[in-house]
Amino acid sequence: MPKISVIIPIYNVANYIERCARSLFEQTLDDIEFIFVDDASPDNSIQILQETLSHYPQRRSQVHIIHHSSNLGLTAARNSGLKIAMGDFIANCDSDDYVAPNMYKSLYDKAIEKNAEVAYCDFFMAYSSHNEYYKTLDEHKNKTSFLKQYLLQGWSVLWNMIIKRELLLSHNLHSPQGITYCEDFYLTVPVLFYANKIAKVNNALYYYNRANSSSIMHKLNEKDALDERNTYFNTIEFFAKNGVLAIYQKEMSWRILKNKQDLVLNPRNHQKFMEIYPKSHQYILSCPTSFCNTKIKIFMWMLVHHLRWPLLGILYLRKTIGR
Repeated sequence: MPKISVIIPIYNVANYIERCARSLFEQTLDDIEFIFVDDASPDNSIQILQETLSHYPQRRSQVHIIHHSSNLGLTAARNSGLKIAMGDFIANCDSDDYVAPNMYKSLYDKAIEKNAEVAYCDFFMAYSSHNEYYKTLDEHKNKTSFLKQYLLQGWSVLWNMIIKRELLLSHNLHSPQGITYCEDFYLTVPVLFYANKIAKVNNALYYYNRANSSSIMHKLNEKDALDERNTYFNTIEFFAKNGVLAIYQKEMSWRILKNKQDLVLNPRNHQKFMEIYPKSHQYILSCPTSFCNTKIKIFMWMLVHHLRWPLLGILYLRKTIGR
């Protein structure tokens, strides 16, 4: 049994897959397997992968390439990889990103040292000209406090951590089919909730590619907003089933307010705003400005407190003067 299984979905990444694959094959951890999932990629990504692999004969037996007959999406690819993974821990790597040579050994060693079911690290925002260090949450002895902070984190990602495979299997945790935005949050929250011990490597070991113009982060749309909202509803339902929703109600309400804030700017969407999770409205004024700025919070408060007509006047003036 390998120590770690790394799952790498592949779709239309010919410009990036060689760099990603080389960073994986040059890992300092020897006992590791790589599961590449060809999600019916229309380009020559798989050919480039195979050519790259030919330079690492010592890794050949550790590499599995599976193929989808049609494009099913990132989450389906991750789930396909998970089905055949044999590692003690599971890692996910996006094929347009890359990792430091010691990433998986560092995470594995930390998990073993701390007897942790999840180990995570900081990461870099990798631009074409420079890298920016992104510091994730500090390790916290109190898991409830840690999870509350995680719910407020701007970047709730899956690829900077390794997760005990048994944890995923025992709780039937997997990536959500059909969701293409906020899909990491959907999985990481229950993972962190169920994990008995969570440990951190205080170093940036993952390079998240911000130069890829085809990335979903560069083309958010209405479906993405709906995916995000449905993810939050699923998380709220998860907390409710586990009897802890009251503990995380405020943080989840803030997330929903952030998601639906644009609706308050369009009078035709005011009724929709009011209907989406009304429980969140009591937390409008306390919502962090990192989620909703002060002006938006005032607009929300006016709408909720039956001051729609004055709000309509403000919105009209705002539109008239272009602000």
